Amino acid sequence: MKALALAVFLTLGFDLYGQQLFIEGFLGFNRTKYKNASFANNDVFNGYGARLGFGADHVQVGGEFRNNFDNPIFQYSNSSWSFQENYFGGFIRTKISRYPAMRFGLVLKGGVGAINTEAIWEEDGIEITKAYETILGFYGSLGVSTPIYKYAKTMIEFNYTYSYAHRPELTVIEGRTPFPSHNAITHILQIGLSHNFVFGERAKKYEHARQNWKYRKGWRG
Repeated sequence: MKALALAVFLTLGFDLYGQQLFIEGFLGFNRTKYKNASFANNDVFNGYGARLGFGADHVQVGGEFRNNFDNPIFQYSNSSWSFQENYFGGFIRTKISRYPAMRFGLVLKGGVGAINTEAIWEEDGIEITKAYETILGFYGSLGVSTPIYKYAKTMIEFNYTYSYAHRPELTVIEGRTPFPSHNAITHILQIGLSHNFVFGERAKKYEHARQNWKYRKGWRG
C-alpha cells in the first residue's frame, strides 16, 4: 500500500494542470487456470465490479472492487468444490492517446488488493462453506477504450486481465480431502462503461479540440 500512496503522490505532481476523475462499471467473463491437478477441469464464471480513479490526464490511480455473479465449480463423482470470492484493491491506469478522456486509445492497468474467498464443499445435497484468511492478489490488464460517439467523455472499454493469487490448503471437514493449495490464476475478458471528468487547464484544451472539430464540420456557434 506504500507503493500505491507513492503512485498517488507522483501522479498528482506529474500533471496538476490536467486533473481527471475516472469512474467505471464493468462485467467480467472469467476462465480458471488453477495450477493444481485437482482443478485441471477448468471452469468459466461471470463477475462484475467498479473502479474510481483520479490523477493526471494520462495516468490515474484509485480503488476498485470485483465480485462473482456465479462461482467456478469443480465436480468429483458425487461431490463438488467451488469458490466464492470478492476483491478490494488499488490500481494504476494509463491510456495512450492524445486526448485520453474523449478519444480512442490503448489502456494499461495493474492492481493489487485483498481477496476474501469462501470454499464451498457439496455432497448429496449437503453444503458446507469455510472462509480462507484474506489473501493478497495481483492483476495486469491490456485493452482499448473508445468513446460512445465523437469526442464524448463516456467510453466503452474492452480488456484482457490476468489475475493471480495463491490459496493455501484448506480443510473444510475433518477427515475429508482438503482443498489443496494452488495458484488461483484467472483469465478475464472485461467490458466496461466509464466516464471521465477533466478539470483545470487541460479541460480548456479538450473544449478547444471539440470546438475545432465542430468548426471543421460546418458549426459556427
